[in-house]
Amino acid sequence: MERIRRVSCLVAILLFVCAMSGAASAQEPVVKESSLSKDSILIGDQILWSTVFSVAENDSVYVMPYSALLQSDTTGAKVEVVADLKIDTLSIKKGVKELGAKMLITSFDSGCYKLPMPLVVVNPQNGAGDTISFEMPFVAVNTIQVDTAGFVPMDIKGQINYPITFKEVIPWVLLGIGIILLAYLLYRYVKYRRENRDFFGRPIVQDPPHIVALRELDKIHSQKLWQNGKEKQFYTGVTDTLREYIEGRYGVSAMEKTSSEIMESLADVEIEEKPRKELDELFKVADLVKFAKYVPSVGENEEVIPVAVRFVNSTYMKELEEEKEAK
Repeated sequence: MERIRRVSCLVAILLFVCAMSGAASAQEPVVKESSLSKDSILIGDQILWSTVFSVAENDSVYVMPYSALLQSDTTGAKVEVVADLKIDTLSIKKGVKELGAKMLITSFDSGCYKLPMPLVVVNPQNGAGDTISFEMPFVAVNTIQVDTAGFVPMDIKGQINYPITFKEVIPWVLLGIGIILLAYLLYRYVKYRRENRDFFGRPIVQDPPHIVALRELDKIHSQKLWQNGKEKQFYTGVTDTLREYIEGRYGVSAMEKTSSEIMESLADVEIEEKPRKELDELFKVADLVKFAKYVPSVGENEEVIPVAVRFVNSTYMKELEEEKEAK
């Protein structure tokens, strides 16, 4: 009998401990505070709502944005959110987590409104979360009272015409001067360009074709292109220089013609036989180098500049003789 009594007491103690453990693990949310920083405001003023509540340490809390909640609110509370609801952890003691929440609101409609309760759910992931219920306060929104007893109506004032200041005019004056100056410079440039003069009206002295050609040939010679394996660039530079010279000297559009077409155009021009043959041979070798990947000998490369110079000098001397005969 005594043994049965002891077993019964032990079972009762175990049941009590289990019940207490279950109660501790099933900590219900507890709201400790729900208040406003002040209970009345003027239209447009801001007011802070704050609350303190506790949940189990391992519980998760979901908060619906208060601005979204107000859009679907049917209580008629005409308030707006300035800073939305935000939850912070205040303390954790003995398996209980104390949380604080705050939000900043305002209103632009006078009246007395009870704030809609925010939606705060504990453990929503379990499918049966607990919604925390807050006791929401009232807020009174007041307008500024007008003293109608001493109110005196005033006449409507006419439109004020402010004088135009120099600071307002000067940008437009500078803009007009700039446009006129730009138009004048453009006109001057086009006019002098057509008259073959520089910007300051001085005649532009152009070097004669033979001077331009000889100067360019000397430049190509100093670059030592074929000595560095750049035969194609070397022959292209020399032949282009000769084409420009022929075009400036004889008026033949040499830059648009092939080598054979250039020689045909010069058939009726009085040129000494040797420079003519050397020019023809130079053009042929240049075409082979540029289009057939021909590799000329050192002797051929060394003769290119002298041949070009002789052609320019001989034709220039012929031009001087023609000018003397014309006189």
